[in-house]
Amino acid sequence: MFLSDGYKADEMTKYIADVNGLLNNLFSQVPFVHYRNYFNAFAVKVPSNESGARHPQTSPDSDCLPVPQQAVVDNYFGSTFDSFNIHRLLVPTKAGAIGSVLAGSFPLYDQVFVLVNSPYYGGSGGPNATSSTHTSAHEVSIHEIGHSFAGLADEYWAGASYAAEKPNLTQQSNATLVKWANWVGTSGVGVYPHNEAPTWYRPHQNCKMRILNVPFCSVCNETFVERIHTLVNPLAAYTPTTLAMELGDQPIVLLLSLIKPEPNTMSITWKRNETTFDTNKESVSLSPSSFTTNVTKIKAIVTDNTALSRSATHSVNHVYVVEWTITTDNPSDPITSVEVRSAKSEYRIQVYPNPTNLDFSFSYLLPKSSKVSVTVSDLSGRKVRSLVSQRQEAGEHIYQYKANDVFKSVGEFIVTFSFDDIIISRKVIHQN
Repeated sequence: MFLSDGYKADEMTKYIADVNGLLNNLFSQVPFVHYRNYFNAFAVKVPSNESGARHPQTSPDSDCLPVPQQAVVDNYFGSTFDSFNIHRLLVPTKAGAIGSVLAGSFPLYDQVFVLVNSPYYGGSGGPNATSSTHTSAHEVSIHEIGHSFAGLADEYWAGASYAAEKPNLTQQSNATLVKWANWVGTSGVGVYPHNEAPTWYRPHQNCKMRILNVPFCSVCNETFVERIHTLVNPLAAYTPTTLAMELGDQPIVLLLSLIKPEPNTMSITWKRNETTFDTNKESVSLSPSSFTTNVTKIKAIVTDNTALSRSATHSVNHVYVVEWTITTDNPSDPITSVEVRSAKSEYRIQVYPNPTNLDFSFSYLLPKSSKVSVTVSDLSGRKVRSLVSQRQEAGEHIYQYKANDVFKSVGEFIVTFSFDDIIISRKVIHQN
């Protein structure tokens, strides 16, 4: 979800062109080039009274050359350089305005990107990824999306105040125990100490989270892929959803509709009563004579076998299943009275608004009776609160809370939904 800042009403054509240029660059790079079908991008036109970004000139560094004149700019979201005494740190300061625009235009977004109409180098990767329109803006933008969307750390040393356990930053030095151990020894991945703080380690010496105009390292690519899969179920649809009929000699055709990576790395396994009978087909045709018991379960299992992830939890968290239960009145005469019931492992989780500051809600749809657990944890994995822990019947379940009661403090949190053996996570940002 793109928001414009520092674009006047008569500059919206430029804004849309700037957004499209950024997207074209983003979707030409790994891993996004492989998962572009998983993304929808929207641009909200928010006109400012004046063009550009603020330049308070309060930072001591001179990493923005030529140094711009001090300026106070009347832009809509308050985007300003010199944040936290770092000139290139360009941050939109009006979080309330961002929240209001999102609530009124597209509240069920997953990632916000504020594009600031300034030719000077800068950006930030907080709750709202931000970049200027400098000539390096595309690379800056993709780097900042690494922070905001995937929760990645800088792989240059940003300072002790930014040091924390992240997918690509750790204080674990043992290559067999480090969180990216599955990648060590591959494509330059190792355990490299930061020269400025040798008790902290990064996985690569030449990653986009450290240096612009180079690819993401394998560890960062994996983090993106796992994050994408938490937001998008590649099993988009299936048929039939229900069927009750006199079959006669007509076969039952079961069909999947998938959102595929490019190139396609999806595998499909078809099982009849847990025995595999076909693979890698998006549809199967089953004759009535194949149903020889009162109840037959047909299951389609969809897995993304991408080489970009070696995560130990990938095969648990990101396998997608449709199950049809086919019942017959009389197994000796399977041609009549066949009913098909479908249950899709698609729980339609919604978490909103996000970021949140006053109210917090979530909902999910259970396709069948399930043991449900919903917990809130901080980014270190420490559980903050349990919100749901019980068996629930099929149907939609909606919960509403005061945000301060759930999160207790500002920051980023992980809300984890467990439905029997399916685990799905969502990152939530709690603001003032």
